[in-house]
Amino acid sequence: MIDEDLVQSLDRDGAICLRGAFAQDWVDLAAEGIRCNLKHPGPMFQSFSPEGEGAFYSDIWSRRQIPQFEAFARQSPAAAIAARCLRTSTVRLLQDTWFSKSPGTQARTPWHHDNVVLGPFCSVWVTLDPIPREAALEFVRGSHRWNQLFMPANFFENAESDLPAVEEFYARYHGQFDIAARETFSRVPDIEARREDYDILSWDMEPGDCLVFHARTLHGSAGNNLTHDSRRMVTRWVDETAVLAPHGRVVVDRLVAEGFEVDLAVGAPIRGNLFPVISPFA
Repeated sequence: MIDEDLVQSLDRDGAICLRGAFAQDWVDLAAEGIRCNLKHPGPMFQSFSPEGEGAFYSDIWSRRQIPQFEAFARQSPAAAIAARCLRTSTVRLLQDTWFSKSPGTQARTPWHHDNVVLGPFCSVWVTLDPIPREAALEFVRGSHRWNQLFMPANFFENAESDLPAVEEFYARYHGQFDIAARETFSRVPDIEARREDYDILSWDMEPGDCLVFHARTLHGSAGNNLTHDSRRMVTRWVDETAVLAPHGRVVVDRLVAEGFEVDLAVGAPIRGNLFPVISPFA
């Protein structure tokens, strides 16, 4: 059960931590899915770390070929958590993804928010390993209420130089849009350079703990200086009113190019077989 005070905290702060929300069986299932996915990468698989700096891997929408992820997305507490936090009885599964950073990985996840969908949209981020606060995902408290759409700095600079792999990924999926429309967006602030100016949220986490956060809350994380892997299983959820943002077209084009069955239109609600409806309380 998630009481109303927690939901209100999510509305106010943009992120909450739920302790022990996922039993060990779900943690083990997600970990097994990651092991399988590493052996059989999908078309959206990403390797983010420069050579010699550990390993930082991720894959997206891989539940199509990884049955552990399909079961996790449809049957774990994630859908019920999302529905409660979005104050709805049914939710659509927008995306499944995971992240794994091995010891020694220096590549950080840059500060960003998820803005290719407009409307109610949250992520349920489950940790599979013990993660101390200094290595955990961080959030700028209340940034989802700033009423701004943020894009990476390179979006405004239109730089020709190559970006590190992880920054190129976020630029591609969160910042590829007609440069003439720059007035629509704000530059992601340099939070790392002025951390004292922001109210930054993070938590020490144990396996089975999860974070729930509003998609537009600015978030990022450090590399992995621990002695063990740092793995997270993530599902992202919307309600029936959420629509594809104009700059979300690049994601649709990539999905189509990789053979996914998807039929989404800019400004239209999220629909289709890739985004199933789940009624967790039925």
